[in-house]
Amino acid sequence: MNAGGETRIARYHPERRRRIRTPIFIALAALIAVSVLVGLGTRAVLARSWCTSHPVVLHVAAAGEIAPVIERIGNYFNRQHRVVDGRCTRVTVSAASPGQVAAGLSGTGSVTGTAGQAAGLDAWVPDSLLWAELARSTPAGAARVRLTGISVAQTPLVIVMPRAAAARMPAYGTSVGWRFLLPATAGGPPPGLGLHVHFPDPTQSGTGLSTLIELRQLFGHGGAARTQLATFVFHVQVVPAPAGETALTVPPSQGGSPALAEPVTVIPEQAAIAFDRAHPSEPLAVRYPSEGTAELTFPYVLTTTNRVTRAVGEQFGKLLTSSYATSYLRYEGFRLGATPIGSWPAWYGLSAAAPHLLPAPTVTRAARSLSAWHRLLLGSRDLALIDVSGAMAARAAPGGPTLEHMLASAAGLGLARFPDSTQMGLWAFASHLSGSLPYRQIVPLGPLPGQFGLVSRRQEIKHAADASHALPGVPADLYGTILAAYRQMVVNYQPQYENAVVVLTAGVDNAPGGISAATLGHDLRAMADPARPVILVIIMVGRSGNFQALQQIAAATGGQAAEITNPAQISKIFYLAMSRRLCQPHCAQ
Repeated sequence: MNAGGETRIARYHPERRRRIRTPIFIALAALIAVSVLVGLGTRAVLARSWCTSHPVVLHVAAAGEIAPVIERIGNYFNRQHRVVDGRCTRVTVSAASPGQVAAGLSGTGSVTGTAGQAAGLDAWVPDSLLWAELARSTPAGAARVRLTGISVAQTPLVIVMPRAAAARMPAYGTSVGWRFLLPATAGGPPPGLGLHVHFPDPTQSGTGLSTLIELRQLFGHGGAARTQLATFVFHVQVVPAPAGETALTVPPSQGGSPALAEPVTVIPEQAAIAFDRAHPSEPLAVRYPSEGTAELTFPYVLTTTNRVTRAVGEQFGKLLTSSYATSYLRYEGFRLGATPIGSWPAWYGLSAAAPHLLPAPTVTRAARSLSAWHRLLLGSRDLALIDVSGAMAARAAPGGPTLEHMLASAAGLGLARFPDSTQMGLWAFASHLSGSLPYRQIVPLGPLPGQFGLVSRRQEIKHAADASHALPGVPADLYGTILAAYRQMVVNYQPQYENAVVVLTAGVDNAPGGISAATLGHDLRAMADPARPVILVIIMVGRSGNFQALQQIAAATGGQAAEITNPAQISKIFYLAMSRRLCQPHCAQ
């Protein structure tokens, strides 16, 4: 018994059983751990896949000058894999015209695609706070545009010329003011310098808008100021807003053409720095306007109404003020308030010192400047009347040219001033030119650049004016022709144009049985419709007509009359007539 019990006791080895069970437990634990890890890993992979497939995307539009920098900062943001409200985030950046975005946000955009572009926008970096304020001036814009108070960067405006062109022009000197951009008749440099001004479109860029505001301030107020503004607008070549890495608008000289040999423009200082870096052998000659300059400020604006997207936008706004962002902005040539700037090459006028800045313009001044620009460049619809009566055979002065010759010259010079947005037609008049009618249609109304037979309408009208001849002994039914033309333009009024009757005449009305000047004035006032405004612009050549009567007739429609004794005066008359668009229907002198 004892021996047997001892045998059983001897055979019991609990440590051996523990040794057997331990690997099993470890294996089971490992299996469970692996299962848990696989499950967690699968969930993590699925979560990461869902996160990257369905991120919260912040769509940012930026002005062309700063868009490449904002895009780089956006890429840095994306590499940080930030999460907002449990969702991954991503920033996309695209260059966009500030003017178009502002119009889209405010609901006033008429440019194709503008509204759609603004519809998918979550944040915005325009080149001027003025655009954000203009966008907020409507209920639609006020509901979307939220100012963050962040100014991403700043850069002042500078006047530039190619260095080779500047070297040929002592007038460019070391001190240049805003008037250097103006034509001679508006107080600018002499025409003999051959300057060709490239002006950034003020409806699309802060550079153009800020410059336009300063020039209007320079012109002052009143009739002379309106004429100077009109002269400037029709003198410059308008160029589009920048959409790429630089805002440079000065093209290279084209075949040595005098008109393009001396280009001058205004651009942001940062664009000049970028251009000089990219073209070290062809740097720009830079001048900071002597009166002081305007500054682009690049505010950061949120435009989304989605709570989560706005939270992403706020995080991106903080990154825009980080040391990473500011160091890169400084490297690219932007200024950052009072922070000392980087080491810039002092090439041909660039200065690290802060320039004198003009007071920031108000949104009211910006809106008025844009309104003036739009009104001046609004396409016109003009019916021109050319006098071929016997009165045109008289000489302007003893031994001088005939009135018909002066009129043909003036018509040719004036026609060249009208932009391609103009619609124009031509009548000739005397007395009984077409049966009982005193006028005959030579060219029907239509776009000046449009085809008219084998030539353009502009060419055909010029040819008809050159080929017009006075009809000896034929009287002039001037007043009856004006009444018929005015009636036709009122009936066929087109609201998208400035509608006018332009009369080129000796100013004589001597047709038997015709209406009087007083009757014409009465009938015009009765016909004038404020909802369908048509004005008369009467240009009297020579001194044989009744100019006082013509002034009263033109005034009855809100128009004007002018007399010329030299064809060269037609340019002044053109700009004066165009300037009246800024104060219609009634202009103070």
